[in-house]
Amino acid sequence: MGFSNRDFTLLDTRLFKAFMAAAETRSFTHAATRAHMTQSGVSQHIAKLEEQIGVTLFKRIGKKVVLTDAGDALTQYIRHQMLTTQQFMDEVHAMETRIVGLVSYAMPPSCLMSPHFPMLLERRLAHPDIELKISLTSTQDVVQMVLDDRADFGFVTEKNDHPLLEYRLFCQEEYVLVSRDPSDGKRPSESVILEQAFINYPGSGYYYDRWLKHALPERCNLNAYSLTYAGEINSIHGAIDMVVGGLGVAVLPSHCVASQLEDGTLHRVETGKPLMNNIYITTIKGHDYPSRVEQVIDWFFDMTH
Repeated sequence: MGFSNRDFTLLDTRLFKAFMAAAETRSFTHAATRAHMTQSGVSQHIAKLEEQIGVTLFKRIGKKVVLTDAGDALTQYIRHQMLTTQQFMDEVHAMETRIVGLVSYAMPPSCLMSPHFPMLLERRLAHPDIELKISLTSTQDVVQMVLDDRADFGFVTEKNDHPLLEYRLFCQEEYVLVSRDPSDGKRPSESVILEQAFINYPGSGYYYDRWLKHALPERCNLNAYSLTYAGEINSIHGAIDMVVGGLGVAVLPSHCVASQLEDGTLHRVETGKPLMNNIYITTIKGHDYPSRVEQVIDWFFDMTH
């Protein structure tokens, strides 16, 4: 559809304010107050509108003015235009703020069992155009995926001193040694710990190292390799099932076994002060991420407040 200059000069919308003020107040005097104009200014604007349209818009009856049929039609036209303009502005704003596209992030498998993941899915329901790609892997692999641009961001259990990475503290999680046997609940000695049969699973080495340093700080030479293993499985869910089945014990994030601890299926081995660890969100330092990625990261931080 073509257009000419005349199409844009048929009606001067700047004159609409004075007209609508007069139409609503039925008085040029009151219209001047409503429109923050002089009375002569209101009269001039309405006269220009009448000249542009070629019809009379008001009839003067005493001190009041009454809309003609043409004036009433113009009132409806302006109201419709105001509504259409507002709808257009709302749609454009929605287009600018609409979140569309792929957001990829990586995290240790235990993070999938935290309350934050269901909360993320709930947030995502309001933004169906976001596609989530989530990789479950070790902290070391999470870091490498972020560096290789295979993940927009990642959750890690420790900081890696790399010049390209930055870390923001997300939350803390507690690590606990759990057993099916309630008699294991008392604080164990070094000999008892070394006689225990542990379950090996992806990422468990980090948890075991941290727990040993916490439970036996005087034995700094002990690490995950010092332990005896009764079984190995490639998932944290399977490791929990093995412990529940009595095959061995394991150190796990407490949120992963919260229900088992609550119902008495598993029992916590006491070590005195709780073992807490920071969880960080890592990204490339100074990188200009798309708004969809920033939005998802903001969602996570909103969950902790």
